This record gives sequence, structure tokens and C-alpha cells, in this order.
Amino acid sequence: MTPLMLQSDLVTEIEDILKDVITKNTAGETVTGIKGYEYRLPIIESDEEDESQFFPYFIVRTSEGRTEDDDSPWLVTVDIILGICENDKDAPGHKNILVMIQRITDRFASEPLLNGKYRAEQNMEWAVQDEDTYPFYFGGVEIKFRVPKIGRRIPNYDC
Repeated sequence: MTPLMLQSDLVTEIEDILKDVITKNTAGETVTGIKGYEYRLPIIESDEEDESQFFPYFIVRTSEGRTEDDDSPWLVTVDIILGICENDKDAPGHKNILVMIQRITDRFASEPLLNGKYRAEQNMEWAVQDEDTYPFYFGGVEIKFRVPKIGRRIPNYDC
């Protein structure tokens, strides 16, 4: 099990957690569910495209890992970045972000194991944007996961 596998498994899990969230895309069409990406949004390849085509979305990004000793697992920090578009000025874009944050944090607070391989720590953090970016709204969650690591091998010194 590696941090890369954790990142992939989290995308799948969070897509499931958010599968019935209803938002809109930049064209104003209703969208059910949120598409997840590993590490970053897809690269834009033509001048006619821009990143707004990916709304609504979330990104799962591993940001750091550490281990304390030979017997301890990796402690991997994961950032989950959420982005939605809401063109209706009377609609609660910021509230949709908070609902998604709540669903993610509730999931890992109440059931910290992911796929029987990774364990979420309870010291999660979340934040929402601190400035107005209408019609785009952003937020994020930081969760640390315990990820198994390969232990040290004892050399065989047969003489």
C-alpha cells in the first residue's frame, strides 16, 4: 500500500460520498455528483478550453508523509480541494461547499478505515475561501491517514 494507492482509493470513496450532491456546471446545467481528480485537474490542451469546464470537481492531493520509527506506519497528509460554480446569486454556493465538507469529515470521523488499509486520524482540518470569487466557490479538507509501510529487513548473515 502506497500513498499513491491511497490517493486513488480516496477519489473513488469521495465520489461515492458526494454522488447525490446537486450543483451546476458553468453552463448552468444541473449536475448530480462531483467528479474527482488525483493531484490536479486535467491539463488544458487547446485555446478553446479552460479550467471552468471541470466544475464541479474535487482534487485529492497527497502533500506530505512522515514516519516516526521502524514500527510505525506512514502518516500521510491528504488535501481534498473542492470547487463548484453557482451563477444564481440567490443560491447558496458556499453552503454547498460546507455540505460537501461535512459529508467528507463525518465519513472519516465516524468510520476512519478506508478499504481496510488506511486509517484516518481524527485531527482533521477544513477551510473555505476567505474572499468572494463568485460564481466560483472553493473549500478544502485536510486529513492525515496512517498508511502501512514495509518494515526493515533483517539481513541474513549465515557464515
